[in-house]
Amino acid sequence: MFSIHRLGRKAAATLAAALLLGTGQVAAQEWEPTEDDSLIVEIRAGSYTLGGMVRGYQTADGVCIDLADTVQALDVALRVDPKSRRATGWIFSEDNTVTIDRDSSTARTRNGTRKLWPDEIYDTPEGWCVDTRTLSEWFGATVRFDMSSLSVVIESDKPLPFLEALERKSRAARLRPKPKFDISQLPHAELPYRDWRTPAVDVLARAKLNGAANGSTSTEFRYEAYASGEILGASFNARLASDRQGVPDSLRLRAFRTDPDGGLLGPLGATQVAVGDVQLNAGQLTAQTAVGRGAFVSNRPIERPSQFGTTALTGALPAGWDAELYRNGQLIAWQQSRADGRYEFLDVALLFGQNLLEVVLYGPQGQVRRETSTIPVGQESIPEGKTYYWAGVVEKDRDLIRIGDDAPGVGVGGGWRWGVGVERGIDKRTVVGLGAYSLSTLGERRNFIEGNVQRTLGPAVLSITAAQQFGGGRAYSAQALGQIGKLNFQAQTLWLDGEYQSEVIDTNTRREHSVLFDYLMPTGARSSLPLQAGYRRASLRDGTTVNEWTGRASLMMRGISLTAGVTQRSSSGPSERRYRNGTILDLLGNTSVGRVRLRGAGKWRVSGAEAGFEEAELSAETRLTDRSDLRASVGYDNLLGRTAFSAGYVHQFDRFAVRADATYRTDKSFGFGVSLAFSLGRDPVGGGLRVSNEKLARKGSAAVTVFLDENGDGKRQANEKPLEGVGVEAGILHSLAPTDAQGRTVIDGLPPYRPVTVSIDMATLPDPLMQPTVQGVVVSPRPGVEAEIQLALAPSGEIEGTLLSADGTPRGGVTLELVDGRGLVIKSIVSEFDGFFLFDQVAYGRYAIRLAESSAEALDVPRDLGIVTELSQGRDLVVLGFVRLGERAEKRTPALKSTGS
Repeated sequence: MFSIHRLGRKAAATLAAALLLGTGQVAAQEWEPTEDDSLIVEIRAGSYTLGGMVRGYQTADGVCIDLADTVQALDVALRVDPKSRRATGWIFSEDNTVTIDRDSSTARTRNGTRKLWPDEIYDTPEGWCVDTRTLSEWFGATVRFDMSSLSVVIESDKPLPFLEALERKSRAARLRPKPKFDISQLPHAELPYRDWRTPAVDVLARAKLNGAANGSTSTEFRYEAYASGEILGASFNARLASDRQGVPDSLRLRAFRTDPDGGLLGPLGATQVAVGDVQLNAGQLTAQTAVGRGAFVSNRPIERPSQFGTTALTGALPAGWDAELYRNGQLIAWQQSRADGRYEFLDVALLFGQNLLEVVLYGPQGQVRRETSTIPVGQESIPEGKTYYWAGVVEKDRDLIRIGDDAPGVGVGGGWRWGVGVERGIDKRTVVGLGAYSLSTLGERRNFIEGNVQRTLGPAVLSITAAQQFGGGRAYSAQALGQIGKLNFQAQTLWLDGEYQSEVIDTNTRREHSVLFDYLMPTGARSSLPLQAGYRRASLRDGTTVNEWTGRASLMMRGISLTAGVTQRSSSGPSERRYRNGTILDLLGNTSVGRVRLRGAGKWRVSGAEAGFEEAELSAETRLTDRSDLRASVGYDNLLGRTAFSAGYVHQFDRFAVRADATYRTDKSFGFGVSLAFSLGRDPVGGGLRVSNEKLARKGSAAVTVFLDENGDGKRQANEKPLEGVGVEAGILHSLAPTDAQGRTVIDGLPPYRPVTVSIDMATLPDPLMQPTVQGVVVSPRPGVEAEIQLALAPSGEIEGTLLSADGTPRGGVTLELVDGRGLVIKSIVSEFDGFFLFDQVAYGRYAIRLAESSAEALDVPRDLGIVTELSQGRDLVVLGFVRLGERAEKRTPALKSTGS
């Protein structure tokens, strides 16, 4: 025989069993238990592994397992009494009673009483060892030994109580929020601003041949370049776009700094400062959000909406792209690319509670980008005593550097405008705000002041706003937004006094009242049906009244999102013809059929003077290979009276993406186009310049070095070598390639300004005995900037011991935690039936061992075990020996600390 350290105790026993079974060894007829025959196995049922390890033996006729261990693992109501040599109780159901009498060698079950054969129950040092075939009879289920996995498997056609209990616990665990890992305790990568960082540039170029219905042809060439970098200690981005002839048409430039912790401008505590082409906040009753050249500063949370109950989402939308907007997974809006290169989702309604807003951008080369934000309503108002402010000035729709003609709308709603706003949390439920705005509408300068009070009332928020237009009239608004069960509601009422005119309120409006209800109807385990219904009534200055009913239903299932909206409008009065009375049906859908992704949108005027389809579009996209996609679409426009058919092919190369497409319309016009997309940026691994298919200018990157930390201190010394062939990950993102000979790799596509943990991809470790010294390094990426990160791998060791109760008896089933020097839990394990515990594959370092909070509370003992030990070179095995559980601090007497060896 050979000996194996306690680490391999299970492996040694199971290996011996496998060798015995594999050689077909047959023992004498009167079998006696020996150490060579011993087994330590797991019990499996379905997809579950139950309890701890169970002791057993390989016998002359098969395998037996310890009855007491089995009873504990399966939690059955069977009591084994060694003194009386009897076992009584029931198994899995109260009518399945079992009585085992060893003295009379009888077994009584619901099938009757029978004699026990000598090879059914064996006396071993551990207790009664019962043959698996006998257990099958008692349990009413098949119990068999699986040699391939060295485990005992229980199989049954009927539901087993312990399996049903595990299923209930599993469902309950899915309902409970998962504990969040505290990334604040992990090391953070420094990413200081510099006077200059060479910008990364995303480039999109397109050439097209157009044919008109009259037979004439024309060509066009467009390009767009988006760059981001750093200058004079600030971030900057720039967008240069051309006209149809390739002549530069617009240049937008913005310099800014963002700090979610409010560390900008010293005592001002700003979270964002920007100059150049910026965006101004909206007012509740006065001004819409505006974009143009100017400046902006605020200490507000970056994602906090400027209007109560609604928000606006804007961003870059390159030519040929389209955008979808989802709220809490529900598809609610869709936009195609516009001439100004932006998407704008204005007046996006918010629900009470958390609002997860996601804008999904789809590019002509098959690109998919996601921009997400979370906006709480009624849950996280301004903290008591906290003051938020913002101030800005812009020339609306004017770029910082004018190249081409004025943007559409300049001279109508453009011109210079400014605004300031202050909000303060009075208490946990009350917020007051005051704002001032000056803007130009319809060629006339208008100045406003606006005040607001918000109050949380149970599961609802009430907002009252009043605005004064200097030299004009006044506006008053009351809004309520709340939730009752799964029913969300919004209600608003508006009154105007005098000649009040603003961008938010229609010039002809005198009064307006509306109510909107949202309800999430569950329709199955993986689907739901959001329903929405609303009513609005407006009274105009000329005496016209407008009544509008709306309804919306969204089917959300696995792989499908379908939204249908109905609007019925009726009006009466002098200007009723402006409102096109009738019923309109809107459809918006997104799904997949096999490998084909389908998206469709349509608008149909069901009734009214102009009944019929107004517009519709259906697109299909499928992946041909890992690098190529095919897309086709058909669209109908009633206003133009034509149908358009288009098809496109996209191929993704390592350094760029190419798309070729063709369009034909029923008015005999056509178009053929080719586009090229790529990014330029600094190569943080090889040096110099790199060309990539990734969007380097819009996302962040991390340049990672992986090295062998021989002393386990987490810092790289001159003699510690780099490691080749190791992968790196950040959430769902992975490095483009494993580390090179210098231990270097890069991971692209990191969402800007959001902390993300960069860590070792454990599946790529060259040696399983090497482990990361930390669980990851946190970085807050910036667009176009590569963060420098070092990740250490260290040799690993083991820490083992035996856990005892205060009276010295072994204590199994107790959860133990291994804690590093930063207070992070590195590993959690459960002590075995005999109290043995083992922390294996632990990177070199200094650690403490404690009880998990749940185990400490259940046992009524302190968590601290008084154990601090260290793994290092030449000390890769620490044997703690016996570790006793103490009493509560107020009861405990001084005890000896366990020491490592």
